[in-house]
Order: sequence, then C-alpha cells, then structure tokens
Amino acid sequence: MLGGLNLLGVGGHELKSVLAQPKRVALLAYLAAATPKRLHRRDSLVALFWPELDQEHARAALRQALHGLRHALGEGVLVSRGDEDIGLDHEQIRCDVVEFERAAEAGRLADALDLYRGDLLEGFFIRGAPAFEQWLEDERVRLKVMALRSATLLAERGGLAESVQWGRRALRIAPLDEPTLRRLMQALDRLGDRAGALEAYEAFAKRLTAELEADPAPETRALAGAVRERVATLSSNATELPPLETAAELPEAAGVPRLRRRWLGVAAALLGLAVVIAAVSLRSREPAPLNAKRVLVVPFANRTDDSTLDPLGNLAADWITRGLALTGRVEIADPGPMVLGGTTGSANRPREAGHEAAAVRALSLASGSGLAVWGSMYRRGDSIEFDAQITDEVRGRILHPLEPVLGRPQEPRPALTILRERIMAVLAEALDSRLGALASAAGQPPRYDAYLAFSAGVEIFYGGRRARDALPYFQRAAALDSTYALPLIWAAWAHGGTALDQCDSTAVIAGRLTGMRLTGLEQMQIDRVMARCRGDLPAAYALGRALTEALPRSELMWEQLARDALDFDRPREAVTILERLHPDSGALDGRAGYYNWLTNAYHLLGQHDRELEAARRARRRFPRNLATLRMELLALAALGRAREVSQRFDEINALPPDPIRLPAPVMREIALDLAAHGDSTAARMALGRLLAWHASRPAAEQAEESLRFERAQTHYAAGHADSARAIAAELARAHPQNEQYAGLLGVLAAQRGDRAEATRVDRLLVALERPLGRGQATYWRACIAALLGQRDTAVDLLARALDAGYVYQVRFLNAHMEPSFAALREYPRFQALLRPKG
Repeated sequence: MLGGLNLLGVGGHELKSVLAQPKRVALLAYLAAATPKRLHRRDSLVALFWPELDQEHARAALRQALHGLRHALGEGVLVSRGDEDIGLDHEQIRCDVVEFERAAEAGRLADALDLYRGDLLEGFFIRGAPAFEQWLEDERVRLKVMALRSATLLAERGGLAESVQWGRRALRIAPLDEPTLRRLMQALDRLGDRAGALEAYEAFAKRLTAELEADPAPETRALAGAVRERVATLSSNATELPPLETAAELPEAAGVPRLRRRWLGVAAALLGLAVVIAAVSLRSREPAPLNAKRVLVVPFANRTDDSTLDPLGNLAADWITRGLALTGRVEIADPGPMVLGGTTGSANRPREAGHEAAAVRALSLASGSGLAVWGSMYRRGDSIEFDAQITDEVRGRILHPLEPVLGRPQEPRPALTILRERIMAVLAEALDSRLGALASAAGQPPRYDAYLAFSAGVEIFYGGRRARDALPYFQRAAALDSTYALPLIWAAWAHGGTALDQCDSTAVIAGRLTGMRLTGLEQMQIDRVMARCRGDLPAAYALGRALTEALPRSELMWEQLARDALDFDRPREAVTILERLHPDSGALDGRAGYYNWLTNAYHLLGQHDRELEAARRARRRFPRNLATLRMELLALAALGRAREVSQRFDEINALPPDPIRLPAPVMREIALDLAAHGDSTAARMALGRLLAWHASRPAAEQAEESLRFERAQTHYAAGHADSARAIAAELARAHPQNEQYAGLLGVLAAQRGDRAEATRVDRLLVALERPLGRGQATYWRACIAALLGQRDTAVDLLARALDAGYVYQVRFLNAHMEPSFAALREYPRFQALLRPKG
C-alpha cells in the first residue's frame, strides 16, 4: 500500500475482484494498517465506511463486503470474536505498512526505507466516507514522518557519501522540508560538490515557488549564498535547527515504546515544517490567531483529469463566498474577485492529491480562519460530482460531512445552488441560524460561459496590467449574463481607475449597477472607484480604510489604502502601510505597482536614499520592467547622480514597453526631475536625447496622436516653443474640446508673453472643465497663471485642481516636476501646498 496499491493472492496473481470494489479495498487496508493491531467493533466499521446509511443497511453492507473479502482472500485471513469483533490474522497476510513499521522500530532503517515507496494508498479515494479519508490522511502523515526520520538518522550517522545519499532520499520523501534541504546542501559542500549543493537549492526554490508561491527561508538563502561565495567553511551546525538525535541514541528493539513516543512527538513539528511553515512562515508572516467566526472558502480541487474544468472549481468557491458575503452575517477570509485586484482563486487551490487537508490547514493558519470550506470535483460519467466538507480548524475536526452533489459541466448552476445551500445550512448551525434562511435569497450563480469570460479578463488585467485588453472580456461576460455584477464592477475600474482615465464610461456602468444586489464589499469598491472619478479623494480614502477594516488580512486592500493615502497627500502613511506588506509573495507577488507607490512616496518625502533602495529591490525582482527602471532613475536624479542617469538612459528604450509606462513619457519624466533637483544641464542633455529618439521613430508611429502630444511637451520642456506650438495647434484644431491640447497652447502663449492669447485660452479651459474631468483644465490654468507671474492665482488654481482630484501619475509628484512651476519652487505658498500632510 506504500506508493500505490498492489494486492496479490497465494499464487502471486492479482485479486481483481477486490480491487474492483473501492470500499472493500478501503476496509481491507484499514484492517491491515490501523494501529494498534487489534480486532475492530462492527459498529465502528459501519460508522467509518457507511455513515450515510441507517444501522440496518450499513450492517448489511459490511456483511456483504466481509463476505467478498473472505471469498477472495481465502479461509483464515479474516478472523472474528463473537458476533461483533472482526480483524485480520497478521500471520496469514503480508502488509508492507506493517513490515515498514517493524523495521523502523527495530532500527533497521535502510530496510524500512526500501519498503517506503511513497504515500499510503497514493491517489486512492472512496466516496462518502469522510472519517476514513481523515484516518487515511493522518496515517499518510504519520508514516511519512517515520520515513523522513529514518532517512535523516541514516544521513547523520553515515560518512559524507552516505550522508548525501540518504539526504537526497529524505528530500524526496519531504520535498518541501527546509532543514532537510540545508543538511543535504552542507553534506554536498563538505564533499566538495558545490555545484550539486546549489543545484539542490535551485530545484527546491523552483518547487517552492510552483507549489506554494513562496521563497526559501532567510537561513536557507543565506546558506546558498555562503556556498556560492565561499565566504566561510560550513560547519555541521551552520544555519541548522536544533539537531535530531544521532545514530548513537537509537534505541534497541527493547526500547521501541520510547522511540515510538519520539516519532509521534516530532510528527507535528515535521509536518509543520513541511507544509504549514512553507505556506506561512516563509512569507515572514506571523500566523494569525484562528477566528472561530471567519470562514475560508478554498477553490475545489479538480480530480477529473480534465484541466479545462479548473475554472469550475474556482466558480464553486467564488459563488459560495459571495453567498456568505451577501448575508452580512459572516466574516470572509478571502473575498476573491469581489475585491478589485483579487483573483478567481486558482492560486489557492490544493495542488497535490492526498494532501488537501494539510494545504487547507496552512491556508487557514495564514488567514486566521477558524472554519474552512473545501472539497474536490470528480468525473462521474457525464456528470461532475462536487464533494465538499467543512472543517473546524480551531478544534481540528470535520464539522459536518456533506452529501455529494452531481451536476452537468455545461450547466453547473443547479448543482452549485444546491451545494451552497447545504454549506450555508451547516454554517447556520455553527455560526448564525439566519444563514440558512438567507441562502435562497442570494440568487443564482452566473452562467458558466460568462464566468469563463470574466476569469479570462481578470487574468489579462492582472497578468499583464492590460486594462484595455481586459475590457472586451468583462463586456462579454456582462452581455452573456445580465445579472452578473462582478464583470461590470471590474469594467468600471478598468475605465476609471487605471491609465485609461475614462470616468464617463465608469459613471454609466455605475448607473447599471444601482439596480443589482451587491455585497457590502462590492458596493464599497464601486463607491470608491466613483469617488476617485468625482475627484472626491477624501471619500475614496475613507472607503479604502473601511475596506481594510472589513478585510484586515487582505494585503490587496492595504496596498489600495496606501495608494489612496498617497493621492490624499499622506505619503508617510503610505510608506508605513507598504513597508509592512509582503510584495514578493502572496497576493502582491508579481505586481510591480507596489514598488511604484512606495518609491513615489519616498520621493515626495525627500527620502531619496530609501527611494533608491526600494527601487533596486524592485529592479532585482523585475529586471526587465520599464516601470522599475523608471523608479531607479528618478531616485538617482533626485540624489544628484546625473552621470549614472546618463549612463543608464538608453536602457529605457531597450526594455519592452510596460502597459502603463512607455519610453517617451519615462524619458521626459527623468529629464524634468533632473531639472527640478537643480541639474538643468543634465536635463537639457536628456531632453535632447529624447527628441532624437522621437525623430528616429517610424513615420507611422510618429503620426500617432499620443506620441505627437508627447513630442510637443518635450519641445516645450526643452525650450523649443515654435516646434511645440506647431504640433499643439494642429492637435487642438483636430480636437477642439481637448483640455490638454488647449492647455499647452495657453502655456506657450504665456511663456512668450502673449497675455491676450493666454487669457483667451484660460477662458476656454473654464468652459472645457468636465464634471468628471478631475481638475485637468484647472491644472493647465494654474500653469498659465504661473508663467504670467500670477503666483497667488497659480497656487489657488493648483489647490483647486488637486482638490478636484487631479491624478496625473502621482499628482503631487507631477506638480513638483512641472516646468511651468519652475518660478514657484521657492515661493512659500507653493512649498506649503506641496508639503506632505501625513
């Protein structure tokens, strides 16, 4: 039973009649391997294997199973005592589990490991027997701990070659156990095989990233660094946890009870190292205390052998979660895509069959959840079977087994509705009796094709930050199912909360959502997006803070609040929040935006050394990312290190364009920051190189509207007023309602002293101010006033623009660099306006 299932009769032939009956296999496995070795009461067996049947039918099923086993195994293998006790004669049947335990307890560790070929009944499953499944999972862990212990002791008591041999075997048994990896690396290094040590480390790191989305622990990374650099001779105790007992301490057979106690005593610790710590502690998070009223819903594991059904497991989890959230009676641990920036859940799906309970336990510890809803999907003919269970993670027990639910993969909504109602009924008993009554009021799940379109949009949006490319998927999802609110919420954000800056479209979508039933979280999200579109940044900040109170363990919500704080002129608060988060693991992993807000906040605070350090962390994490190169060059410019900026300037065009950061605006921003920090010579040189870059672009690219305006702004910053005016005038004739084109013409008029033209454009900008324009026209009026020498008017208009929500890039950072405000930089009112408020 170790590493698979093999059942042979006396003549060596396979007992197919038993293998064809999973319940009989499970019964035989339990009788053979359960400890202590004894006879078992029939009542306990029927409760273990047939909990869904009444006593009469369950006993009949047990009698039939035992009859089949007797017929297949032969007389004398099954033994009984009276009418109630049943078991095996272990002299009549050989079992590798029993032999493995005997060898390990007798100190014959190599023999034991020859027998341990993998997990107990690897891949085996029976339906409708949760207590047996729990026993099987516990036994798998117990036997794995014994095997790991045996391999570790053999590695410790052997020579270097044996230490490496058994260390590799230990790592195969527990591939996520870091102390085991470190012992192997040390043995390889002492043997002189540094390449082998680093190869083991790299393979482990890749496995950890792939399976748990985590990084090796600091002590493991330090050991790898020491091996690479040969900074010191590694001792046997370097970066080790307290050592396990040595071979000399192995007891003889007579001391078996003592050794068994030791094995069982370290079982929880080893399992924690292999599973829980890997998922939680490697992210440098302290496990939260388990909240008995917080519910974690884990995406259902796909056991159908059809990966195209993965989204169905996500939909099940998302729909259960949304139903719980709609009641307003339950605290949700992971709201998934109900919060903007969340995912549809595949990252949290248990990956390895047979280890779901341990994976769910790790996720519960990480989120502080006292209750967990999880399960698997299986193919049953043309149907999909959803097997769910609810575990009480505080007490470590199954709260309630649930009957499997069958549904059609093409139309899973009826099955998902039944599944959610049953889950909420069980949770009603545990948490709040009103949950059961509220389940039916939560509506129907979305159409599956609509969910697939929505999920694809989420992946595009956050896989590559491509809001424009994601919008058609959100629109298609909303068209396929007009009752589906989430695609509309995400579309509203894509229009108004990103670089697209299309708040008019956001307002239309918000109007459609008013007739839909939203969860409290969804309503706060759309309210926050609309507050930002209206320029009501205090309201957006207040809603951001309310979201962190609703989801105190969500790093996405805390990052979002940091951005709101930054736009609300509270960069210190933004830094405090961001420095407590974990950008290289969990929900923020793979998102360079975190470092954008952090470096911008440091820039506004004038803490440019810290800004550079954060930027370089970002560069190490995202070396081929234009946004992170921008962060580093801005910090260098602020520190007066113009030579380094100049040396790195051409790298901007060598990197692939970022969906948000494009080469031309980044080069201009770097040049403007050099000028803002007093290095006008370096700024002129950078602007000259940028204009040469513009001239080198293909004709079709130069003709693009956005690049033409970018070139006009560069000419203006470089002092080429006539070239800037020619481009801006042509753009303004083609687009007379565009406040940016008109604004640049007014700035150029003010710069050359044409007050009449500047005043005419100022009046035009008043007329062009849009309800959802977020102060853009007013910002250009402030630029015109500053160039006309009207300092107080300029500061007043800039304050109004900022109050209206002007959010180009980072609004205070943009004002700090704006060339039109060069004459205001020493003016006390201007300095006071830009001074951070929190």
